[in-house]
Amino acid sequence: MSNKKISSKVRKALAEGKIKEANGFLGNAYSLRGIVVKGQQLGRVLGYPTANLNLHEESRLFLANGVYAVNITIDGKEYGGMANIGIRPTLDQHELTVEVNIFSFDGDIYGKEILLHFIERIRDEKKFGNLEELKDQLSRDKEHITELLSSGVHSDTYTK
Repeated sequence: MSNKKISSKVRKALAEGKIKEANGFLGNAYSLRGIVVKGQQLGRVLGYPTANLNLHEESRLFLANGVYAVNITIDGKEYGGMANIGIRPTLDQHELTVEVNIFSFDGDIYGKEILLHFIERIRDEKKFGNLEELKDQLSRDKEHITELLSSGVHSDTYTK
């Protein structure tokens, strides 16, 4: 389903961070498509390199800020990962960003189009006291999301 044709009940569920509910309404995973652009590369320094996305115009963002379990399609291959949508308050940023840490992937994808399939929202975006606290939370997030994605709890319908 095109994001342009999303119903008000789906839009409301997405805005509230109820991704599983929205996916149930849609019958598949809510997804965003974008081109990978260069960011500040702080994720790489923290040990969690991220692909920063410049969203396609048709991929309007309806999602609540936060951290999500996602599946990512790159060149026809699927990967698991964790995405952050928000303003990165720990860094005192104010511009909305979409960034994803792709598990078990190490390649140059700048300028490539990737597709994010949203599986579950795991937490709100949060301001941490310092980068070490953020790094610790990213470790917990990755562990939680890895378990979630490998458990098969989510419907396969939502991963394609």
